[in-house]
Parts: sequence; structure tokens; C-alpha cells
Amino acid sequence: MIVELDPEAIMLDGLEDAIIGATEEGLLIYSFTKLLDLLQEDQGMRLEDAVEWFSYNIEPLRGQGAGFVVAYPFRTQ
Repeated sequence: MIVELDPEAIMLDGLEDAIIGATEEGLLIYSFTKLLDLLQEDQGMRLEDAVEWFSYNIEPLRGQGAGFVVAYPFRTQ
């Protein structure tokens, strides 16, 4: 299935490589792990700094426009 991107969906400039898909509603899905990797590689951040930067600068953008989705890693037990 191919979905159309919601015109109000948020695309994070410079972090397009972290997009792993889209929802049926047309919101972009970003990989949390890939976002952190890109921040570390492109901005030269340590992991701790990348997590903090994500928390203060990316996470709040989810409330803008139609927003976006972040896929977090998980472990099965």
C-alpha cells in the first residue's frame, strides 16, 4: 500500500534518512535509533547529548501541524 503524505505532516530537515515509513493517516514514521545515529554522525554529538537534543528539539515538534511518529526499539522477553 502507498499512502499520501498529510500536507500538515512534519518532515524533519536533514533527518530524512531516519524515515522508516508512514502511517495510514499519512504521518511520517522516524526511527528513534536512526535519529540518534544521524545526530551523532552529522553533528558530532555523543549519545547522551543526542538523546538530550532529541528530547528538547525534536520531541516537542510532534505537536506541530499533523505531527509525526517516532518508532522506539523494544525487546521481547
